[in-house]
Amino acid sequence: MRLLEGVGVAPLTPMSADGTKIEYGAISNYVDFLVEKGVNGMFVLGTTGEGTSLCVSERKKALEAFIKANDDRMTIISHCGAAVFEDILDLLKHSRACGAHAAAVVTPFFFKHSQDELFAFYDAIATEMGEYPLYIYNIPSLTKNWISVDVLKRLHQKHPWIVGVKDSSGDFVYALSVIQNLPGTFNTVVGCDAAYSAVLTNGGKACVSGPGAVFPEFFVKVRDAVRAGKYEEAFKAQKSLTKLTMAVGNGANIPYMKSVLEKRGLKMGGVRMPLKVSTREEMEDLDRDLFRVMAEVGIQF
Repeated sequence: MRLLEGVGVAPLTPMSADGTKIEYGAISNYVDFLVEKGVNGMFVLGTTGEGTSLCVSERKKALEAFIKANDDRMTIISHCGAAVFEDILDLLKHSRACGAHAAAVVTPFFFKHSQDELFAFYDAIATEMGEYPLYIYNIPSLTKNWISVDVLKRLHQKHPWIVGVKDSSGDFVYALSVIQNLPGTFNTVVGCDAAYSAVLTNGGKACVSGPGAVFPEFFVKVRDAVRAGKYEEAFKAQKSLTKLTMAVGNGANIPYMKSVLEKRGLKMGGVRMPLKVSTREEMEDLDRDLFRVMAEVGIQF
């Protein structure tokens, strides 16, 4: 079993300029960039990867391209969440067959569900998938469904192959509660960049960051400093990390993150509708703020 540890990122998905087609050939250079920067793992086709905006066949082909380009250098977690339960199982089985180290499924979205319904949902998935590592993706700001610590504990007890949670709630107390109430066999990773160093020093395993897929450098510095026990260095790097994260929209501005990656020499293109590219005036305002922050923290394209 190979799980996320250290720096995990949520890579963006390269597309044509109008966002109608995935540029599968551009994935290889992007993966090389992440490896060279010291990233440990990828959470492929999650929120920043626009996974739920793509059809099943596109998601399968994109995952295959990421796995091929990766060549087993980083841990790959394949996000398989979808609105249709049968599509989730189809994507999970494909993920396992093509060699993703683990998979993740976001909580059901659109309808508001009880905790018993969420337990039954993941129970059914784990029963079907057997011994394949699964992460639960908790992002209640987008799904309306916040999975409780108790349900996570019950699921992990019944299905040891439900191995972790990717928590993007932004609630540090919740993340700590997961770490403290579940056994060490449970892999807690955080999607809130501002909490990265704090979660690592309190028993969390990794981050999964959208902005980290644009500027991995300070995430790597935080990881290395924490591993070396140099906590003051880690907290200093965390401040720079947080400033950069905010300057690219805190993970929410996918079109702008793609624009910044283009400035870093990577082909990213547009976004899938209904997302749209910012106007020139909006982009110039964002660039001014980003360039100021980059100069302040000492990083260049």
